[in-house]
Amino acid sequence: MSNSRKVWLIGADSFTGTHLLSYLEKDNYDVNTQEVDITDVNQVESAVLEIQPDYIINLAAISFVPDGDDELIYAVNTFGPQNILSACLNLPRPPHKIILASSANIYGVQQKEQVSEDCMPNPLNHYGCSKWSMEQIAQTYSKDLNITIARPFNYTGTGQASKFLVPKIVEHFKQNASTLKLGNIDVWRDFSDVRWIAEAYTKLLATPSYGLTKVNLCSGKLIGIRDIIDTLEEITGHKIKVQTDNKLVRQADIKRQCGNNDKIFELLPNLSSPIAFKETLNWMVKS
Repeated sequence: MSNSRKVWLIGADSFTGTHLLSYLEKDNYDVNTQEVDITDVNQVESAVLEIQPDYIINLAAISFVPDGDDELIYAVNTFGPQNILSACLNLPRPPHKIILASSANIYGVQQKEQVSEDCMPNPLNHYGCSKWSMEQIAQTYSKDLNITIARPFNYTGTGQASKFLVPKIVEHFKQNASTLKLGNIDVWRDFSDVRWIAEAYTKLLATPSYGLTKVNLCSGKLIGIRDIIDTLEEITGHKIKVQTDNKLVRQADIKRQCGNNDKIFELLPNLSSPIAFKETLNWMVKS
């Protein structure tokens, strides 16, 4: 096997991509950040043949659930990855590993307190359906390609857009706002730090795998929205009044979703423990 460590990181300019790029470079990977429209078959095929990557990580996606262009969601999240996989079959030597970013949104409502990889997906929106469809398509390529499907649960950190929940809350505290308008307040999620997610992606590249591997990226702990607000009040010393805005309430929202992270630590026994979420919030406040 070649010792080449050329990674094509698709979506390098995204929130996750900017953090992951620094981790890959620290681990001495040769990272190519060429951007393409993954919905364009010809662009993808040309880039794959030009780069001839040893590894591919695809982060390109429409990831904000309220974004309403359903056709575009499937074009990018489902058929974009298919274009990448199809193009890899034309290489003289396929990549050692291809990591595709899926999402915990595929699980929807589950009966288990902790959701593991063997739970049957039950997506509740087009975003979740697009990711689950992508996984099904990837399965058909797994005889010829080594594919790892990463299923991250919620994660955040410095640089995430303020349209997402946690950065929005943090920004209000940094501005000493008197009120904060939110949708569903009584919900609990499994939150991770983007730096831990980036470490996991980096270490997954070096893990031997064959065919199709699916793995959760999660802390294994539930954190409520009210817990986040209480922690930020403690960090900043600022009190804020929370108001429910019915326009922000998602009718099909999941009340509680927590992941089981046994598998990621089985695959990566040297992976750091998840970063305490108070530390993540402190980092975001001080950045």
